[in-house]
Amino acid sequence: MRPAFSASKPSPSGREKGRRKGASAAEQLLTGQAVPLRTRLHDALALGLTKSDGHGAKKWQSTDAGVQSHVLKSVGAFVGCLSNELLRLPPIKESISDILVALEGILKTENVSVLIQAADVSSKFFSTLGNSVRQYSVLEMVSCLSCHLSANQLRIALPCASALTCILNNQVTARASTQAEIWEALDKTNAVASVISTLQNYTEDVHPLNYLTEMISLLRSILWIWPSSRYHVWSNHNLMAKLAHYCLTAETTVSAKILKLYAALALCGNGAMVLLKNEELIIKTGNLMGKSHPTVTRIEALRLCQVFLRSSRGCNWLMTAHGQPIVQGITNAMSEINEKTLVREGCRTALLALRYSGNHHRCFWFNAIDKILYKILCGSCNSSSHAHQTLCHGELFNIDSKDIMDIHPYVWDILGYLAVHCDNEHFSVGTCQNNFLQGLISCACSLATDLTLKKSPLKLSKEEQEPALRAVLMMLLSPSQFIFSEASSKFLEAVLPLDNEYMNMFMSSLESNVTRNLTASFDCVKIMTNLMNIACLLVVQSNYSLNKRSAVDVLSNIIKECLHDHLYITRSNFASHLQFCFDGSSCCYLSEEWEGENIVLFYGLVVLFNLLKSDNFICFHCKRKLDAGIVCHECRDHYNEGLVGVLKQALCQNMSPGPKSYIAHILNGESLSAHAAILSARCPKLLPSEKTFVRDGSVTYEWGRRSCYHVRMSDRVDSHALKKILEYAYTGLVTVDDATVKPVKTLAKYCHLRSLHLMLQKEQPRWHSCPIYDLTTALEPAKHSFSDIILEAQSNDKMECHHGSCQLSTPHIHSHKVILSVSCEYLRALFQSGMHESFAETIRVPVGWEALRKLVQWFYSGELPRVPPDCRWKATSTEEKLSILKSYAELSSLADFWFVDGMKEESLQVLTSCLNSSSTDASLAFIGFAANLGQWELVEAAISSVAHLYPRLRDSGRLEQLDEDVLNMLRTEHVRYLQHRSASK
Repeated sequence: MRPAFSASKPSPSGREKGRRKGASAAEQLLTGQAVPLRTRLHDALALGLTKSDGHGAKKWQSTDAGVQSHVLKSVGAFVGCLSNELLRLPPIKESISDILVALEGILKTENVSVLIQAADVSSKFFSTLGNSVRQYSVLEMVSCLSCHLSANQLRIALPCASALTCILNNQVTARASTQAEIWEALDKTNAVASVISTLQNYTEDVHPLNYLTEMISLLRSILWIWPSSRYHVWSNHNLMAKLAHYCLTAETTVSAKILKLYAALALCGNGAMVLLKNEELIIKTGNLMGKSHPTVTRIEALRLCQVFLRSSRGCNWLMTAHGQPIVQGITNAMSEINEKTLVREGCRTALLALRYSGNHHRCFWFNAIDKILYKILCGSCNSSSHAHQTLCHGELFNIDSKDIMDIHPYVWDILGYLAVHCDNEHFSVGTCQNNFLQGLISCACSLATDLTLKKSPLKLSKEEQEPALRAVLMMLLSPSQFIFSEASSKFLEAVLPLDNEYMNMFMSSLESNVTRNLTASFDCVKIMTNLMNIACLLVVQSNYSLNKRSAVDVLSNIIKECLHDHLYITRSNFASHLQFCFDGSSCCYLSEEWEGENIVLFYGLVVLFNLLKSDNFICFHCKRKLDAGIVCHECRDHYNEGLVGVLKQALCQNMSPGPKSYIAHILNGESLSAHAAILSARCPKLLPSEKTFVRDGSVTYEWGRRSCYHVRMSDRVDSHALKKILEYAYTGLVTVDDATVKPVKTLAKYCHLRSLHLMLQKEQPRWHSCPIYDLTTALEPAKHSFSDIILEAQSNDKMECHHGSCQLSTPHIHSHKVILSVSCEYLRALFQSGMHESFAETIRVPVGWEALRKLVQWFYSGELPRVPPDCRWKATSTEEKLSILKSYAELSSLADFWFVDGMKEESLQVLTSCLNSSSTDASLAFIGFAANLGQWELVEAAISSVAHLYPRLRDSGRLEQLDEDVLNMLRTEHVRYLQHRSASK
């Protein structure tokens, strides 16, 4: 039977019940004082708030001062009763939207008394809203408030600045489009210029202190989010001097605010260097880290140092002259165990500083950094009962230390950097004063192995395991014999019971993850963890019963996938403790992570290097022992021929120093070309003395040009070793067998070929070392430069040459045929042709002086000078920009004519980045110049940068100088731009 229909009302659904319950709660919150105040508010708003066309968007239309004042009083009373709970209610949100419209209209009045009242109410209003301001459209409000920053009336400018700061502080995480719109509003109203003018004109006797602090806070908020604003600050010498004066002489609260401003300004690399060159300021910063200052001030001083330490250049400037006081301030902060925020900021600052090598590492050791790290793990700075004991990993997670568990990853990273940059002279094996360090090493090793083998009862995520394991690997790579011995013994002690089983477990896991179905995704974190464990095992001992041919195949696949970006992960993707690095937008900085962004690639190369340096690595075909590398020079068999090609190609790419160093060590060398000129730059020890030498075994001459010299070596120099040294210098790929490795190593050390010396010792690449191929020192003016050709620019300018007795006045560069021949097919053919030009002393290059300098840089270093599209570039005049852009167009054209491989593509890359931040006039002029040279790829890149402006450019008549073909390209690109924008919407 069918069920009978019930005549009763159906019961409400769960969602309906929730809605009713929420409505009931809202009604309860809106009781009491809020209801009459809201009613009064809407009655007041009705006097001036209307819909522009009777429906749709509301608009403020009343210009009556009495009405405006009445509305502002109602708004002030209503805002005073708001709470966080009320701000979430729909009726309140509707009221807030109406208030915003009213304030936008009232702030446009010319009545000073009303403006003062409106500014005060706006400041109170946005302070109450807090981060809920992100729910509303505030673009018009930003414009209105910005217009009053330059007001002569302090009672208007001050609250407007306060309100604007509240708005901007909540836009840090806003969408890029929203930030761009707000910056456009600030730029149109000259907000930055107004604030700068206010700060420059501030006088202590005339203006209140909060006027200074509010303007500093506002400027800091702008600098933090919008990089375009920073140039106008750090390039203003008068303003920078004023700020420094306030920081050095004002009270501590003002200094703290200025430090926050400096941190935002230092997000620009150029701004950071301006600050670092102010000696008094850096001394003051170090002083503000001291224990006598409030915690808030110490934290701001640390955060400023963190921004300085983002680059090796900044670290060098900061630590070279002020290392001891800065380090002492950092370690003092790390020692304040009861101040968790201070400890965390101290650890963050130490981590950034210790990434780079330098004498400041000695300062950290001198300030007992190992003892401080030990006590952070213990959770008590005052406890010394465990000072003589070795901690076990379980003691790290006792009740006292649970509250600071999030600091432990910093401890492991700091320990790793200390170890990898520590030399033998810091410690000696058997010393009795390293109990704290020994405890840290023991903890890291036991923690890393227990978590990997899942023996620990702790439930930690992968991002919490990685720092301890990374610290172990870095300790095993430490140049310090003491640290290596301690770490290897503790690590082996933990894994010894498993021995080969431990290695095979990781290799099997690695292979199963790599040889997966192509449609599946890589487990990057698991692959990374396996590689780190395998690297640790191989560094400690290499005699594992392992199918090394299979292992090399697996590693080859990993490295290839990494180089093609199919297997990619950065530390910051999963190591949450590294995500503190500044939510502000940085500019004018270059990425300098030694390991590179893709750490799977780095660890894969570390494993491959340590696998190949194994003594019992045998050629698969001829069964001959391989002395180094992955190439058997007997049968020319490669374990993976494709991998060798990929690695060689990778060396020529813009790769981070760490991976590049390991690739060079794996291939047993780095690409070099050599001749007399090259030896003078790369290996001058092989050249004779500067005064005299023997030519043809008997005749003595002074150094001269175009001569073939006979350099007589000492009888103690092994001839075969010398041949190997020259082979390395000429080809970069030398194989040395066991019988000659000692004399070659001795000669390499004498010749200061450190990279070859380290490779022959099969040592790990030193952290932050980098194989560099650069012969530009051969271009420096010198008495004996071996120059045999002059490259002359196409220019009417004059220059004074300091190269020997050269009298040529046109712009030119003294160069070397051997280097030019290697780098350029056209020049090689010219020099070998036997024609008149092949004997000429000067070659006229059909490019300007700027282009010629960049061309020679390419020939001598393999790199084209790049123009970072930073704030300096944006502030460069149109004429200067056009001159620089033209030089790259000339190089692109010359590359076609001279057959210079790679230079055309590099020029296009540089131009594309520069054109996107160039002025419209420069881009239009460049389009015509590139079109005349027939460089249509460059024309397309320039057109793309101005296509969105086509209608405006057409109507203004600024396109009349372009020919019809270029105009057609511009029209087509504009249509493509409109289609793309429509599809995006």
